[in-house]
Amino acid sequence: MEQVRDQKRAFKPRFARAAFMLSALACIGLTQPLKAQSASGDATVVVNQGVNMVKNSDLHFGDFIAGTIQSVFRMDPATSTLDQRNGNAISIGGAPTAASFTAYGAPLTIVRITVAENRIDIVRDGGTETMRVNRFRFDGARNRSLDASGETTYQIGGQLRIGANQVGGTYRGVFNVTIDYQ
Repeated sequence: MEQVRDQKRAFKPRFARAAFMLSALACIGLTQPLKAQSASGDATVVVNQGVNMVKNSDLHFGDFIAGTIQSVFRMDPATSTLDQRNGNAISIGGAPTAASFTAYGAPLTIVRITVAENRIDIVRDGGTETMRVNRFRFDGARNRSLDASGETTYQIGGQLRIGANQVGGTYRGVFNVTIDYQ
């Protein structure tokens, strides 16, 4: 019987050792990485080309003979024709021309033109006398898309107020145009 007890004792440690080894192997198996999956992502960026603008022509109302009362002339931006709104000054030619600006950039870019001032005073060369230019108008929508070649042209007209008995001479002034783009 003692022999049986010895076998049982011998069996228990062997069984215990075997169970420990199996659990140790199981733990080692758990530390192995799971099967990995991979994916890739794309990186993109859109770099917009800036929009440039060039002046093609200045706003020129032409030549006038002053009247005895204030006179107002409005220039159509699409046709450069003058319309006398009131007064008795006389337009005598001198090639009235709407201002013209062309915006250049990436095709189909949306642009918006604005005139910074609502009105400007133009001043006689060599003098201090002034005339007012206001009501700047465009030959179409202010918001436009550049065409397939990457350009669009704006024409700008306005309204000129000639004072009663306005002093003769050449009058000049500056108006600022801005092109915004997206």
